[in-house]
Amino acid sequence: MTIACHDGRNQVCCDACPASYPNSYLDEDWSVMIADAKTAGWSIRKAAPTRDAGDTADLFGKPPRIAGSAREEPYTHTCPACARPAEGGRLL
Repeated sequence: MTIACHDGRNQVCCDACPASYPNSYLDEDWSVMIADAKTAGWSIRKAAPTRDAGDTADLFGKPPRIAGSAREEPYTHTCPACARPAEGGRLL
């Protein structure tokens, strides 16, 4: 989970480690949350699409959604420590 949501509050979480941005924001402050996290050194960027070798969704459209399946997140969220592996973070 890259954005944690609880009781109408949202918080950015790192995709590579258990870290999360310390502040939480209301739904209407989504853009402020992203801007604050980026200012604090978080890397939030559009994710490259993942594709199975046998997947033809890009050619013929997406198959119907199966109930309970996880939705693919279109963005990646990386904390400052994981974004800079030379300074002690993880290599992505």
